[in-house]
Amino acid sequence: MNDTVERDLDLAWELIAAQPAHPKVAELALRVLAAQPERSSALMLLGNHRRVCGEADEARRLFLRVAGQRDTWFTMAARALRQLESAEHDHDEALRWARTVLGESHENWDDWMKLGSAQALSGAHEEGWRQLDEAVALCARTAPDDLPKALAKRAEYLLGSFAPPERFAPAAEEAIRADAADSWVAMVLGYAYLAQYRFDDAEQLGLRLLREDPTDDLLRSLVETARSMLRIVEKARGDDITLDDIRRTGALEMAWRQLRDQKLGTDLASALTALEAVMPDELRATLRPGATPSELTKVGAMVAEDLLARHDGQPPGSGAAWGQAEPFRLLSAAEILAMDAEIEADRAAHPGWPENELWEQVMTDDAGTYLVAVAFGALVRRRPGQPDEPVADSMADWIWDRVADFGGRDPRPAPRKIEEPSADPPPAPGTPLTGVIVTMCAALGAPEDSAAYAELRELFPGSTVRRSELVPDEPSVDGVYLEALDGLVTRVSVDVARCPSADRVISGLDLGGHRGSVDAYVRAHGAVPHNSWVNRANGEATVVYDFAGNRLGLVWADGSIARIFVTGA
Repeated sequence: MNDTVERDLDLAWELIAAQPAHPKVAELALRVLAAQPERSSALMLLGNHRRVCGEADEARRLFLRVAGQRDTWFTMAARALRQLESAEHDHDEALRWARTVLGESHENWDDWMKLGSAQALSGAHEEGWRQLDEAVALCARTAPDDLPKALAKRAEYLLGSFAPPERFAPAAEEAIRADAADSWVAMVLGYAYLAQYRFDDAEQLGLRLLREDPTDDLLRSLVETARSMLRIVEKARGDDITLDDIRRTGALEMAWRQLRDQKLGTDLASALTALEAVMPDELRATLRPGATPSELTKVGAMVAEDLLARHDGQPPGSGAAWGQAEPFRLLSAAEILAMDAEIEADRAAHPGWPENELWEQVMTDDAGTYLVAVAFGALVRRRPGQPDEPVADSMADWIWDRVADFGGRDPRPAPRKIEEPSADPPPAPGTPLTGVIVTMCAALGAPEDSAAYAELRELFPGSTVRRSELVPDEPSVDGVYLEALDGLVTRVSVDVARCPSADRVISGLDLGGHRGSVDAYVRAHGAVPHNSWVNRANGEATVVYDFAGNRLGLVWADGSIARIFVTGA
């Protein structure tokens, strides 16, 4: 009996590796579970099969069942749940499981990379992006052969969390230098160059990619746009057109975002497809069929063309069907063209519709107010005699908001979280640095039965304690190491890449910042430079400061802080 179970299980694992959706996988897994209902490996196998087959709820149930058994498969189940919730766009739940994984294992750089992605997608963009950088640094130290893969993942996750071109481009450049095989990353980088007005770089990258694939329309468009912009810049030198004039249109930034959104499935076309699946019958009844091809060629290509290809507007007075406080309805192609002609015929009578700016009116409340797509793709409310009022970052965002309102799945990252300013006044020069560092300093020289030591162990329950120089450091769950001599704490050290709360050890300190800015920050908070040195063996630079009667050390590696430590003076 046991031999049969093991054979079925081995065969199922071999089959799922080759054909994960094959129905025989489920048949074999269920046969094993009939004999051994709590066999974690069989439950994981079946969960992976259900996930691939699109049965997310059943896969989640199976993975949670494995996690609940808290055996050697727990970390694998947590990783599977992290992946599942990320695919389902439940970013907060994905973040919870990412942290759970790291509570079990701190060695895998990819787990730290997944944490950074989950942080950024759940709204903590800057924190997540810094974590992606730290995961790359960890990979370079611990698994250098994987570095090209880590660099590519960082670029992919930056793109997926809507990082701006100036953040994405350097990461993509580094990934392509390590491995030029990812043509999609390279293409998006080319459009990021356009958005940064790096036209020469965009042209050269596009030409290189075209040599590999001469039939790609997007690549041809990239090169043609770059060359057009170079001609405009050259011509502008003798005319009154400036780069600032070009920037104000937002056309290049829109091209970058449209390509990014198309790759991620968050573009307007994807939003309209998602809307079709969830829109209420009342709304569906008001939407006309798509406009004719001849009409589509005459309307704006920014957003109106995509909208009208699906639905040629709604009848007047039907805007309430969207369920919004303001009853805006979609304009038809005929209405847009008639309005354009009216504005063109008498510009003076339409001062709110400037001639030399990008705009496309797409919706109206039938009372003189319009929703208009303008430069940089933003959607604004335009009413006579009033300045434009922002409504959404783009028409796609407005549609995705409706999809979410109607109960559909929203694939966009959470809105960026803005850190609230501290209610406390900034510390005056000469006072100790704020954050967990205060607790670390309080524990220095304190016995292990002191309140300060107890508080430190409560903050870092997985830290290791070293009581002899002859005993090597044991791996620390928290990445925090305590050294004690004769029962008194002499040193507290934090490995930034491993410590989940490293960002609050010194609150407000940018762990990925430049040496100059960090030095200025700690000096402003009372630290006084003591000495510094460079380890020629590994290139790490250590800077030590005096403050509050102790010593603060910052260890730099690969351009960012690798460790923070405090010792007695």
